[in-house]
Amino acid sequence: MIMTAQITQEIFEAFLKCPTKSRLYSNGAHGIESEFGKWQRRTQETYNSAASEHLRSSLQANEWCIGAPPAEQFNQHRYRLIFDYVAGDAEIQARLHGLELDRSQARVGRDSYIPIRFVAKEKLAPSDRLMLAFDALALSRVMGRVPGVGKIIHGCGYSTVKVPLTKLVGRVRSILGEMASERATSAVSSVVLNRHCPECEFQARCRQIARDKDDLSLLATLSNKERKKYQNKGIFTVTQLSYAFRPRKRSALSVAKHYPALKALAIRENKIHILGTPTLNRSETPVYFDVEGDADRGFYYLIGMRAETAGSTAQYSFWADDTVAEENIWADFLRKLKEIENPRLIHYGSYETQFFKRMRSRYPNTGNPALLDALACSALNLLSIIYAHVYFPTYSNGLKETGNYLG
Repeated sequence: MIMTAQITQEIFEAFLKCPTKSRLYSNGAHGIESEFGKWQRRTQETYNSAASEHLRSSLQANEWCIGAPPAEQFNQHRYRLIFDYVAGDAEIQARLHGLELDRSQARVGRDSYIPIRFVAKEKLAPSDRLMLAFDALALSRVMGRVPGVGKIIHGCGYSTVKVPLTKLVGRVRSILGEMASERATSAVSSVVLNRHCPECEFQARCRQIARDKDDLSLLATLSNKERKKYQNKGIFTVTQLSYAFRPRKRSALSVAKHYPALKALAIRENKIHILGTPTLNRSETPVYFDVEGDADRGFYYLIGMRAETAGSTAQYSFWADDTVAEENIWADFLRKLKEIENPRLIHYGSYETQFFKRMRSRYPNTGNPALLDALACSALNLLSIIYAHVYFPTYSNGLKETGNYLG
């Protein structure tokens, strides 16, 4: 495989999120790191230090080392653990968090180190396993063979997951081939906005390029499959797409559906378009609520609610400092709802829907079943109404962007 430049683990990891970001890294570009990005980096760096200390705490000082040991010591398997080890060749390179001596293979006289990767998160993503496989492939350029397994140490409890690598390394090789083809055919200025953009250091750069090109990827409600379908029809810009909208017959509007072309038309005309007749039941007391949680740890730490009762508006916030207090804020939330006559929960997005289902399942003995059933049946996701009926002149239906437009 011929590469135009060495693929580091940073470049490979970036490609898993966005090919444009990977190309920019390959060219030595640097963007403006977001506060969230800085926090992620610091968290991972701190975890790397803590995890390596945790592993070597049970070893003698002469059983581990930091950095690449002399080749003779490496081949003699002198160290049980090696940390911060750089491996690779002219094609790929990785700085491995750690290597562990696999004693079962050492007995037959084979190079027997396996890669270890530290992940600060409690929940692993598919990309974590792919990055471990990339480490293994880079290590094979030193050892002469690909390790059959690797380990991921993750979470505050330093949980260990043993990962078979054969199929994953095959996938990594395939991705490296995609990278070679993509870099040979794509211009650096080519951008496709995606879900990674909000946390990316190149967000401002890429978004400006997309705005200048009026690129279809500006439309967050447009899937990659739909975007490619329009491109095959010769539609490449939001403005071009806006001329593709054709009003449907009333019978065709009975099924809720989103029309990207109408979204594009709303943007071109800077007007709000209403499709069909959305209906809202006003006989109930609306209770607007919003939930915040830690997806990695799997718990919710804030429930906010706002309701109008007896002619005045009341607002409440229920906080949980840890997972133990989660049930308490759920119970407090339900008690407050019980005080409201005929409440109807109103929220923006599916996150609150998932929250309600999980709380009922997680704490089955908390709350009145009849009240919970009524709340679940009447709950209204405003985003679903907007998605099908209301077309704001905004590139997404995100609450912040929509709110900024409405003022």
